[in-house]
Amino acid sequence: MAKSTVEEIRDVLRREIAEGFRPGNLLPNERELAERFEVSRNTIRETMIHLEALSLIEKTKRGARVRTPDFGVMFQELTNHFDTSARSFTDVLNFRRINETGAAPLMVCHVTDAQLDAIRAANARMVAALTAAEAAQADYDFHYGLVQAAGNEVLARMYDVLSVPLKYYLEVGKSQELNTATAKAQHDHIIAALESRDAAALAQALADHFQHSGEVLASWLATRERRSEPITIWPVQRPIHSTQTS
Repeated sequence: MAKSTVEEIRDVLRREIAEGFRPGNLLPNERELAERFEVSRNTIRETMIHLEALSLIEKTKRGARVRTPDFGVMFQELTNHFDTSARSFTDVLNFRRINETGAAPLMVCHVTDAQLDAIRAANARMVAALTAAEAAQADYDFHYGLVQAAGNEVLARMYDVLSVPLKYYLEVGKSQELNTATAKAQHDHIIAALESRDAAALAQALADHFQHSGEVLASWLATRERRSEPITIWPVQRPIHSTQTS
C-alpha cells in the first residue's frame, strides 16, 4: 500500500531527527517545512501529531522540540506484528533465548541479592499457580527478573514493552501442558548458576531450558498443524565424524 504524504514526510523527519538532531533542538517551523515539502501547513500539522505520538517531539511555544528518545514507544510498534503463526511462536522463543543466554555474563556481574530473592519468589509462584495465566505471569516475572539483573536498560525496556505478547505465548504453552515441575527444576539450575556467579554455567542452564521449551513447542505446533514431524526451533550442532582412517 502506498504511503500517504503525511507518512512520507513523517519518515523523512524521523530519519533526520535520528541523524542530525539532539534532544532540545527545535525543528524548522511549519511555514519552512510546508515550503520545503511543497504541502499545506495542515499537512505539516498532521505530521507533527504523528511525530509527537511517537514521542520524538514535543510542542512548545517556540515550536516543535526534539525529545529524549523513548525506547518504550519505539518498541511498542513491534507488538502489532505478533500473531499465532508457527513462525511467530518460534521467533519469540528464539528472541528470548538469544537475549537471555547472551546476557548471562552481565547477569552474574550485576545481580543483587534483592533481585535473586525476586527471581526465587517468581519461581515459587509459578509452581503454586492454579491456572495457566497465573503460571505464565510468574514465568514471565522469573525471566524478566533475569533481564533486570543484567543491568541493561534497553533490554529491560524491550521485555517490559513486549510483556503482553511474551506472556500470551507463555500462557498458550502452559494451557497445553501445565508442567511447572520441569520448568521449576530448570529454573533452579539457572538460579544456582546465578548464585555462584558462574557465567558459563548460567549460559548453559539457560540454553538447556530454552532447548526443552523449544522441543515442547515444536511438538505442540506439529500437532496443531498436523505435521508428521516436529519443526526445528533451534539448530542443533551435531559432531562431524570423519570417515577417513589413518
